[in-house]
Amino acid sequence: MPLYGNKDYKKLIRPLPDFTERDIYDIPIIKKQDIDITNLNNGKWLIGCNNVSHKDKHPEQKIVHMFKYDDVLLTAYNNPDKFLEKTSKYYAICSPDFSMDKKMDFPLVLKAVYDNRWMGAYAQANGRKVIACVGWTTKETYEICFAGLEDGAVFIISTIGSDNTKSNVEFINGYYELRNRFPSSKIICVGNKIQGMDPDICYIKYNESFGNWDRYNNYWQPKLFNWDNSFSEYLDCK
Repeated sequence: MPLYGNKDYKKLIRPLPDFTERDIYDIPIIKKQDIDITNLNNGKWLIGCNNVSHKDKHPEQKIVHMFKYDDVLLTAYNNPDKFLEKTSKYYAICSPDFSMDKKMDFPLVLKAVYDNRWMGAYAQANGRKVIACVGWTTKETYEICFAGLEDGAVFIISTIGSDNTKSNVEFINGYYELRNRFPSSKIICVGNKIQGMDPDICYIKYNESFGNWDRYNNYWQPKLFNWDNSFSEYLDCK
């Protein structure tokens, strides 16, 4: 094996600390962390990974999501230290939503999940708060797609692309499986609610997930209640 620089070594070997816990197929586990999403979209906000900026005045109130095309995600995945540095001041980051499709062969689904969990575990090993992004295809992939997760953690999912009867059925079946396996977990959903989904989920429209909707914009007005019906901390705002 030739000698590589640190950057290329990480891209090739994908090292993790020895204490990293593993699931089936050695998939790294994204550990449960204390992540507060109570006031999400009411004082704390989502922002797309390609919208983060060192000029952001209030990054500590934003969670970086990674619902983007794979070429954008691979830029972060292949340069993890640069990505962590760029997002270092943000409240939390999500693991990348690498594409999965029911037509994919098993090794490709496994790689998409592994890369997702590796990125999350690597970020946690570097002291970051991480929300696992969870996706699935058909029931044959559930053991892989739900590996590397812990009950009680915060997850983020998306209904984007589930816009017809057939895909809705496959989505909702996987959604039920996710909730059955991880009954204590809180879920953020980017996209529209699909019939059959529960009310105890933080639903955020995709066009409200870019990082622009924070209280420092002139048009922002606090809600009386957060998404989980708890009282807003901004009730006394004038």
